[in-house]
Amino acid sequence: MASTSAVRSPAVRPLRAPKTSAAPRPKLTVLAAPKTSGSSMPFTLLCTLIVTATLAALLYMNIQMSDTSYEITRLQSQSQRLTEEKQALAETDERLGTPQELERQAREHGMVPVSEPAYIDLDTGEVLGQTAPSEQTAPNPELAQAPAEVAVPPAQIYDEPTAYHGMGNEGA
Repeated sequence: MASTSAVRSPAVRPLRAPKTSAAPRPKLTVLAAPKTSGSSMPFTLLCTLIVTATLAALLYMNIQMSDTSYEITRLQSQSQRLTEEKQALAETDERLGTPQELERQAREHGMVPVSEPAYIDLDTGEVLGQTAPSEQTAPNPELAQAPAEVAVPPAQIYDEPTAYHGMGNEGA
């Protein structure tokens, strides 16, 4: 059998070059510590001032928004009241503008229906036709007073507005 053995070779070290001191070594000296830039108090005051100004601005804006909200609520309430008043006046106007109501009011003021009308000629100022005071006619049966138990009550007019409950954000 053949024998195999590992051949070991001794480690070879590279040769070092001799040290040459071409550059002299610098000399070290002790320096004084650099001066600090004073205290941090001005920076702290600046930051505190900025935060305080921001909070004051936020508080002012919140107060203004709250005042505006109350003003809006008041104006909405006033608008609703005026709308109800307008509706009540429209109902009253409609009721008082009926021919029966106008005739009743005319009779109360002493007016009577015209039997034969007379005209005035504007160029000459002359009255054309005969006018005679009309005799008081009998009251219209349609306008006769009905007993209270049969009469229909007049339309309800909203003299006092009902309670306003708001939009739901004003509290209870």
